[in-house]
Amino acid sequence: MQARIIEASREMVGSALMYNPEGMMEIGQDMASLPEFLQNLAKSIQAMTRQVQEGDTPMDPAIVDMVKAIHAGILKVAHEAEDLKPMFENYHADDIKRIRQPRRNEQLWDVQANRDYYGR
Repeated sequence: MQARIIEASREMVGSALMYNPEGMMEIGQDMASLPEFLQNLAKSIQAMTRQVQEGDTPMDPAIVDMVKAIHAGILKVAHEAEDLKPMFENYHADDIKRIRQPRRNEQLWDVQANRDYYGR
């Protein structure tokens, strides 16, 4: 019997393999959610470890300490990932402005509408 956390992680990988965003704004929103994803991963590891610690298991404290260090490392990465949203918005500010504040008949500037001139 495998741990449920492994089953859940495999589902997550399957979902990621089918990732097919419709546009850049969706990708930006997904990038902005990475900190929460990483925090949830850290919480799941912490909860599993707590169950082992508080239960009546002969777990060596060195293993618990290592898992705590892994947990802290994931939280650090989650904190670093909080920079993704402002970075995305900064690097793509002009494009985002055109999405949020489109010009009149903006669709006439769409790449598909101008495919004969694309790359010229």
